[in-house]
Amino acid sequence: MKKTRNNEKFKVGKNALGKDMEIDVAFFSGKERAENAAGAAAVKNEKTMKPVNGISAVILAAGKGTRMKSDKTKVLHEVSGKPMLAHVIDACLEAQVSDITVVAGANMQQLKSFAAARYNGINIRFVLQKEQLGTADAVSSVIKAKIPLKDGVMILSGDTPLITPDTVSFLIKMFTKKSDGGIIGVSFAENPAGYGRIVRNSEDYVMRIVEDKDANDREKTIKVINGGIYIIRKDSLERNLGKIKVNKAKGEYYLTDIAALMYAEDRPLVPVDVPYRELAGVNSRAQLAEAAKIRNKKVLEKLSENGITIVDFDTVYIEEGVEIGSDTTVHPFTVIKAGVKIGTGCSIGPSAHLRQGAVIGNNCKIGNFVEVKNSTIGNNTNVAHLSYIGDSEIGSNVNIGAGTITANYDGVKKNKTVILDGAYVGSNSVFVAPVKIGKNAVIGAGSVITENVPDDSLAIARPRQETKTGWVKKRRKTK
Repeated sequence: MKKTRNNEKFKVGKNALGKDMEIDVAFFSGKERAENAAGAAAVKNEKTMKPVNGISAVILAAGKGTRMKSDKTKVLHEVSGKPMLAHVIDACLEAQVSDITVVAGANMQQLKSFAAARYNGINIRFVLQKEQLGTADAVSSVIKAKIPLKDGVMILSGDTPLITPDTVSFLIKMFTKKSDGGIIGVSFAENPAGYGRIVRNSEDYVMRIVEDKDANDREKTIKVINGGIYIIRKDSLERNLGKIKVNKAKGEYYLTDIAALMYAEDRPLVPVDVPYRELAGVNSRAQLAEAAKIRNKKVLEKLSENGITIVDFDTVYIEEGVEIGSDTTVHPFTVIKAGVKIGTGCSIGPSAHLRQGAVIGNNCKIGNFVEVKNSTIGNNTNVAHLSYIGDSEIGSNVNIGAGTITANYDGVKKNKTVILDGAYVGSNSVFVAPVKIGKNAVIGAGSVITENVPDDSLAIARPRQETKTGWVKKRRKTK
């Protein structure tokens, strides 16, 4: 029988910014639903469920990430302008989960330095997993450290940069409503090869999780796969972690084995269907690039919905955290980094590069092969071609000619260039900062400006042209 997916939208409350959050959750229908669907919304838990007193997040980030071939720990590699671990932490924080513990290994110092710089003022705990003995051992290290966990313990991987706050909120909602033991995020995969299979009973409760290499022929036909995200009641987690036996082939303790233990004590995991891509882990540079592409597409789609024209989704790269006003057009091969702000009615690119600290006013043109960094550009100003604007303040109604450079670095520190309203800069000009150009001033083409220019003044700083009439003919006669 052909299976179909029915999409429903679930309101999952408000995030930390007060915005409504909802998630599309796909459920499956058909005669063989128990074989091929998560169906978490249909689970009827008849047990008397105890109230949940808060959620703690445990993020597993101790993995070595050897396939990345990098001195930087895997979870700190960036996707859409921020480390993978930051995506996971931010998803928790925006879903109102602020009690966060990160399990680290040899990468402990890197992770602590990252958190101190990015999450100053937020209490993120770190626990050391002394040996890499599997996911169950990683969670056990938190219990052994006597971390004061809340009633619900959410376990996530630090290398899943596509997880969203909406999905985290949805999982918490389903855990609170549907489970007396815990829930597990699962997904439907047309090609489940390589993934752990979710084996359920006729009521949709998880009986066990079977790794692909251990699955029998019947289990290999199951298309519901383990997403690797759990929310488990603290008492059940503590009670069953110690019962997990070592995998003799790998010498590790797998958290997936907790499913069978919880089923045996009649407090089974409830499967909750979540978007497949959000739970995909990143283990290689190629997967990192794929995750970045998926994140970028979501950013571009959201901007398009807000009135911004993206000419080519395949070649425009915009990181998260960029603000762009309506009726702005972003042309192909443009890169816009996190933190950039662009006003309304602008034209950006093609092949423009806007870096952190760039603030562009309304009705501006930032043209081809223009780089702007840590600079403010006022309304109705054009920087149309082949220019570098760094550490600068440019006013409104300014025209910057092609090939203009703000020479901001003197070998010791960065210096500022200020160009006030109405100024006109001729092509191929260089401003040796610090320097200030007055209102309505005109800079002659090819000038190297090293001194301030007053308002309404003309500045020309280049060798005077000398033309020798007939010089070529005279030169030929001497040969």
